[in-house]
Amino acid sequence: MADYGLDANLVLPDGRVLEYRKGGDPNGRPLIFHPGTPASRLLGHWGHEPAAASGVRLVSVSRPGYGGSTPVTSAPSLLATGRDTAALAAGLGMREYAVLGVSGGGPFALATAVADADAVRALAVVGGVGPWRLLDEPKAEDREDREYRDYLAQLDDGDVAGAWAGVRSTAEREMSVLRPLDDDARVDAILDDPASPLFHDDAYRALWAENMAVVLDGLDGYVFDNLAWGGTWDVDPHDVVAPTVVWDGDGEGARGGRWYAVDRRETGDSDRRVVIESGVRPPVSDPAGDGLAPGHGERARAPRRRARAC
Repeated sequence: MADYGLDANLVLPDGRVLEYRKGGDPNGRPLIFHPGTPASRLLGHWGHEPAAASGVRLVSVSRPGYGGSTPVTSAPSLLATGRDTAALAAGLGMREYAVLGVSGGGPFALATAVADADAVRALAVVGGVGPWRLLDEPKAEDREDREYRDYLAQLDDGDVAGAWAGVRSTAEREMSVLRPLDDDARVDAILDDPASPLFHDDAYRALWAENMAVVLDGLDGYVFDNLAWGGTWDVDPHDVVAPTVVWDGDGEGARGGRWYAVDRRETGDSDRRVVIESGVRPPVSDPAGDGLAPGHGERARAPRRRARAC
């Protein structure tokens, strides 16, 4: 199909638009990709060629507020985003599919596996964000930590508008340092890991430059992500029935990644076949045996609490 590797959109039943990118092999095994934070469907293009070579039909999602996806201003919900993803899969004729989430996309991949349990045949999470307020001790000396905790407490108390406004104000301040930079300097700041081969990869850097132009054009997606997985989660790892692979991070990230799997191990349900790989690159092979072939990537690591390039 000539339009593979290009953007498209789906109108959801309530009239909102969900933007996505088609890639890989159009006749291959379906895989929906939730990119990290802050990232749109553009990052999925990085996996287009390896997905095509692996026989994977790759669909990358722009969550609400990123690019052409309609912003959401109500209380953000992981589960609702999982249902949106399920609607996308159904609209694309995917009766069965795998779902992959990286970093800030991990909670949304988990939510998709819960929301569409009958169709999701495998779940993979790479350096996924956990519910960081439960995992991290408050840092009184960290201004952003204090602010985000205060805004999320407002969300807990039902002050949705106040939480949105607060997170947006902090996000604007965080991103204000990137706005005046040229593309190279902006990508340097976002990737922030000169030791990674991808830091020096021209094609990867070009994708991030394009992605950050989308992100900075309007911060609705970035704010949405932070509220959705920073707030109280409305999905539970116990409710995932699909075989799951978690590529865990190191240091702080390791605790976030294990949130997706450790409780499920305690259930003793061996059919779920949770596999954890720590501090390694996601392999091109299919360790779950369920059609997951996520391709190549950086060393798995979870984000700093709110934004990590993935």
